[in-house]
Amino acid sequence: MALTEQTKEDAPSPPRASGPALVTMAAAITGGFLALLDTTIVNVSLHETTARFGSIGQVQWVVTTYLMALAATMPATGWLATRFGVRRVFAAAILLFALGSAACAASQSLPELIAARGVAGAAAGVLTPVSTILLTSGVPREQLGRVQSLNGSVMLISPLLGPTIGGLLVGAGGWSAVYLVNVPLCAGLLYVTLRRVPADPPREGAAKPLDVIGLVSSAACTVCTVLAVHEFSDHALDGGAAFLVPLALAVASGAVFVVRELRAAHPLLDVRLFAHRVYRTAAINIFCLGFVLYSPMMLIPLYFETARGETAVTTGLLMSTGGLGVVTAAWLCRVLMKRLGGGGTVVVGITLTMVATVPLTTLSSDTSYVLLCTSLVVRGLGTGLTIVPAMTRAFQSIRPQSIPDASSQLNLIQRIGGTVALAVVTVVLEQAARQRHGLVPGAFAHSFTWVLGIYTVTLLPALALLLADRKEARAGAVHA
Repeated sequence: MALTEQTKEDAPSPPRASGPALVTMAAAITGGFLALLDTTIVNVSLHETTARFGSIGQVQWVVTTYLMALAATMPATGWLATRFGVRRVFAAAILLFALGSAACAASQSLPELIAARGVAGAAAGVLTPVSTILLTSGVPREQLGRVQSLNGSVMLISPLLGPTIGGLLVGAGGWSAVYLVNVPLCAGLLYVTLRRVPADPPREGAAKPLDVIGLVSSAACTVCTVLAVHEFSDHALDGGAAFLVPLALAVASGAVFVVRELRAAHPLLDVRLFAHRVYRTAAINIFCLGFVLYSPMMLIPLYFETARGETAVTTGLLMSTGGLGVVTAAWLCRVLMKRLGGGGTVVVGITLTMVATVPLTTLSSDTSYVLLCTSLVVRGLGTGLTIVPAMTRAFQSIRPQSIPDASSQLNLIQRIGGTVALAVVTVVLEQAARQRHGLVPGAFAHSFTWVLGIYTVTLLPALALLLADRKEARAGAVHA
């Protein structure tokens, strides 16, 4: 026992990050934070935007175009980072995001706003994964959990802060303020990136050529997937050709993409990463966890605003209580991953999320706000214990050289999973509202009952990741 204690005392402590490394981490996290925050901030402004530009059906394309552009450019991030350098691509994405946001704020018509949102979405599609690449560059495998935990906590808090910040901005400066606020923030981040973030090391050898067929087929697949999901959320299975045509095109272009990437000498993305058991299982978890992360983000604010009559600012403040759980998860995640592994931590997180969802299945017009806020805190804790360990295990299972490809793949999988989750929840809520003649508390209670059932299904890939972790640990013990 004494020998063990002495060994622990003599063990070298993890090296502290240097000044430039800390600046790089802060810049990377801020870049990803801005891209994610923009989605929920804008949602709060849709009512004002509708009053200025037209019906909500038309204004919805402001959100849909952003998602399509984001999904289309994300697969190219790995090639861009390899070809031009991570810092350059990160800086260019920030600049383009700022220009797109400024164009949104200056728009005088709905087509102008939609086009500008496409530019901002294209920049965000690169900014989100390249932030992860910049953050994880040079980080030892054993420290990936700590870095991803910090990054994941910030990424989970940003959707919670969005409604609050968006409500305050709309109240102070109208609908354009939610876009204009990005300009000074991006300007400051761009200055720090160019002046303080170290330049990329010189590349060895010639950069691989761009896989144009892979880029076009992947963009077609992701854009058609978003369109199909959009039509599904609007018309469910009654959409006819409007739903089936983009779905068929998504399947066809997806097949072309996979075949191309397996045969190309220089593929756009290394889909062979999915041959790794842990990586594949973690990726499936990340897709399924889109339901855990995104589905309540629509239901809970709508309940506060429509069923309880709260303002956007009050709703945002109530939603922000979930940040307490997310912050707690940042610390607890590292502890649980050391003891239970990534899969075990995801199982704990989903279980806590299910426990937090149970009170929401009985929502009424006078449900206690104390109970609701407590549920949000526990849900924030559970959510923080799901996405972060799944992403961490995916990165730990591959070579550092594969992180650019993995970052694009995993971020894209997470966005598609979230988009599918929102579509399914939208259909469930609309049907429940139709049966109950409005967005009454009972419609939300019914929807959360469905959500609770979906959470139960997400336990299956989490258990698979747990088994994969244990198998990898046993294999490592044998070879040790």
